Parts: sequence; C-alpha cells; structure tokens
Amino acid sequence: MNCKLTFPGIFKNFCTSVRATIVPNSNVIHDIDTNVYKFRKHPGVVFPRTVTIPENFVKSVINVLADYPVKSFIEPSEKLCRHLKCRVAPMEKFELKEKVRNIQERVLQKQKDIEINTIEEEMNYRQVIQNKIQRAINENLYNWKPVKYDARNALLYLIGRSAAEYSVLVRIFSEIESRDPDFKPRSIFDYGSGVGTVTWAANIYWKKYILEYFNVDTSREMNDLAQILLQGGKGTGNMPIKGVFYRQFLPSTPLTYDIVVSAYSLFELPSFKSRLETVVNLWNKTAKYLVIVEHGTNAGFRVVNEIRDFLLKLNEDGHKCTIFSPCPHDNTCPRFLLDDGTPCNFEVTYHSLPISTHSKLKKELYSYIVLKKCKSDDKIIEERWPRLVRPTLVRSKHTICRMCTSSGKLQEVVVTASKYGKTMYHCARSTKWGDCLPVSVKDVEKNKIKD
Repeated sequence: MNCKLTFPGIFKNFCTSVRATIVPNSNVIHDIDTNVYKFRKHPGVVFPRTVTIPENFVKSVINVLADYPVKSFIEPSEKLCRHLKCRVAPMEKFELKEKVRNIQERVLQKQKDIEINTIEEEMNYRQVIQNKIQRAINENLYNWKPVKYDARNALLYLIGRSAAEYSVLVRIFSEIESRDPDFKPRSIFDYGSGVGTVTWAANIYWKKYILEYFNVDTSREMNDLAQILLQGGKGTGNMPIKGVFYRQFLPSTPLTYDIVVSAYSLFELPSFKSRLETVVNLWNKTAKYLVIVEHGTNAGFRVVNEIRDFLLKLNEDGHKCTIFSPCPHDNTCPRFLLDDGTPCNFEVTYHSLPISTHSKLKKELYSYIVLKKCKSDDKIIEERWPRLVRPTLVRSKHTICRMCTSSGKLQEVVVTASKYGKTMYHCARSTKWGDCLPVSVKDVEKNKIKD
C-alpha cells in the first residue's frame, strides 16, 4: 500500500502566496512591555508545547499489559499504526464502477490484436483477461475495509496510538479552555471513543465540572479496555470517575452534550453519505463545541474539510455554526482551494509510552476542526488573529510567518525589529506552527514566495 505523509515547510518548488502588512495588537504589546507575561507566552500561543502522558495512565497501561508478551506486540502495533495513517476514505459505488470500467477497457485494448482459433484458446484468453483485470484492480484501487478491533487489536491500538491521540486532544482542549475560560462543560460525548483518550484529556481541564462522559464505540473490547484503564488497569470494578457510560451504538435520544468529539473515527464509515449522516447526528447532540480530528494526511484533511464545509451551510432551529479553531474565518479553506498536494495540518510533540523501552520524544501530524454552535442572532465579536499554518522560519534579523488570515487567504509576513518593533519581533520569533499571531492584517500585495 502506498502512503504519503506530507511534512509542510519542506518544499522545493515555488508557490503563489500573498505577502501581508500587519498591525500588532496594542493590548498584547502593552502587556508584554509591562511584564504581564513574557513574549513566549503571549495569548496566541497554544500550550503545552510538549505533552507528557499522565503517570496514572502510564501505570494503568503497564498493569493492563502485565500478563502479555509486550515485546512481541511492538512490531504488530507499528504495522497497525502505519495502516491507519495510510488509510483513505472508501470510494463511492459510482466511482468504483467507473474506475473498474476504465481498467477493463485498458486491459481489453492492449489484448485486442490477439488471434484466437480454437475454443481452448478462447477459454485461455478469457482467463488471461480476467486475471489481468483483477491484478490491475488490486494494484490501482484502494481496498477499503473497516478495522475490526478485537481484544488483540485493541491492545495494539493502545500501545501504538493512545499517547499520540491523547496529546493531540490535550492541545485542542487547551485552546478551548484558554480562549473560552467561562466554558465549564457538564457533559461530554465521545464518538469512536476507543481506549478513552478523550476522557483522559478532558479531565486535565474540566474534571471538576463534567458530570457525564458518554462513550460510543462499536467494539465491545475497546469499551472494556477503556473502562479497565480508568480503573487503574486492574479491572477492580471501582470506577474513580462518576458518570462514565459506554455504548456500542449512537443513542437515538435527543439529549445534547456540551462538547462532542469524533477523533480518528470517520474513516471507519463506509461512505460519504454515512459520514454526513453521522456528523449531522453528532451536531444535533452538540450544545456548544463539536471537535473533529483525523490524521494529518491528505486523506484526513479532505474528510475534515468536507465536514467543515457541510456544517457551515447548516443554519437550522435558530442555531448557526461558526469555526472556533483552527481557521480564523468561516470562508472556504484556502489550502483546499490551492490544491497544491499539501494538507492543512498541525504538529504536536509528545512523550511516548515507556513500553519495552524508555519514553521518547515523538511528533504527530493531525488535521482538525472545532465548530461552535451559537444562536443565529449571536454576534461573533472575538477578534480572529491569523493562524500559523506552516513552521515559522527564523532567520537572521527577520522572521517569516506563513499564516491563514481572517479574510480567508494564505498570507505571509516578514517581521523585523526595524519595521514592527522589538516586542513584535520577539513575539513573532516565539510563535510556532499552530499558534495565532496577535496582529491584524492591514493590506496585502501579491508576490512570488518560496514556500
């Protein structure tokens, strides 16, 4: 299976970009100058920079794996992770039929001049054609299948994916908590809950507020494993967190939850229609925030973007959808329009689980969207700072920030101390990929910029 992960910031070709002139946020500059906070901790920075897995989660994992030959699980776990990162959404039936028809025509075209004289030759010819068509289908068409998470695969997933997914969710929840300090969720709904990383990550910020954790995963083994992990990895039956529920199917009740999450789950659905139906169901269960997360691949970005565009068009029952993060606008995604083969994704650094070896620093690429539900007559008054969508280029006496702006454009700004002042200069140098730059865009001019 061919798989290409794109690491933005390492490009050899030129692309058309837009160079921006910025106006630093006066309040942020004043607070830095008066030592309210350091420039490295300005309000556009998303923390933590590096995520550490909680000790009690690590202990639970070690307890769960105590009776298993862990070393023999490492290679299969890595294989499962590679498979998950390389997945693409299943083709629709009409697309599949069209591609199969094209393959058949190409194979028949190449074999049209073969001379057939006997019935036996005709039978051999038909068999050869059938074999060639099947081989071409196997080589050129992605054979999507849902992953079955039995007890063994659930453990492999725990070893290979839990730390990365927990770290991504911590970063996303951190921004919600810092930008909306009045948000104190009483309930959380996790679709495709897996080993329960959403619950663990949410408890970092809102443990004293959340009264109900509703987890849905079609795998009974995953649900059992998630519950055992909360119990310290020993399955004692004593649940330290109250209000935790596990189900295998989406409930039909019209209850809503303050925050609804679907993390790394939509690729398990068999069609575009089933994805949209599921997302509508999740949106109807959302009281405030809906979080969608997928791998930071081209395929993951496309799925996140299709959900983004679909929900932005909904304006029903007196509610509307607006984007909380990462986009600083509700327009069509400029990265998707650019269609340059690179996704809109972000990176988190985290400490891996110390399973069979010491913990190591690793990085995870992810694509995500946080959608906010508000009343149709609500005014969005929050200033939307540009989001850095590529690594910051720190150079001698200047810093280059590539960002997505509130006007829905990909723009680039070169920050120097002489033009914008020392405070803004140091602020820009400390702003990383995924952070927001505390500025507003004044005007733009088109340039050819090396990405």
